[in-house]
Amino acid sequence: MIKPAILLLSVISLFSCQSASELKSEQYFVEGYQLYTTYCANCHQADGKGMANLYPPLATSARLSDKSAIACIIRNGMKGSILVDGKEFNRPMPANLKLTEIEIAELVSFLGMKWGKDSVYTPIETVQAALKDCKEY
Repeated sequence: MIKPAILLLSVISLFSCQSASELKSEQYFVEGYQLYTTYCANCHQADGKGMANLYPPLATSARLSDKSAIACIIRNGMKGSILVDGKEFNRPMPANLKLTEIEIAELVSFLGMKWGKDSVYTPIETVQAALKDCKEY
């Protein structure tokens, strides 16, 4: 039996002017935004500009282009110093071990589409591969 939500999504995509990739990008962006608001914005702020000298900005971070690193940092946290926009930050970021792989993919997608140079979502397979080979940050 087909679940009603899947049927509805199928009908919407059938009659939509958007491609499946565009629809998935929008879905990941919206879900990622909600996750960012819940787990990240308290420190990195809603505008992604960070908090004074405490927490680094994400909106201007060159690291956003490294999706593997971002996925690993979201999952495992980060310690030690980091240089962002010529400014040093040295506060630990806690791990987010409860986030699922799909939630991490949605967060990476949101960050990349909001402040990086991405226009499409980051597939879960990219995140799964990254999480297998995480190094410590």
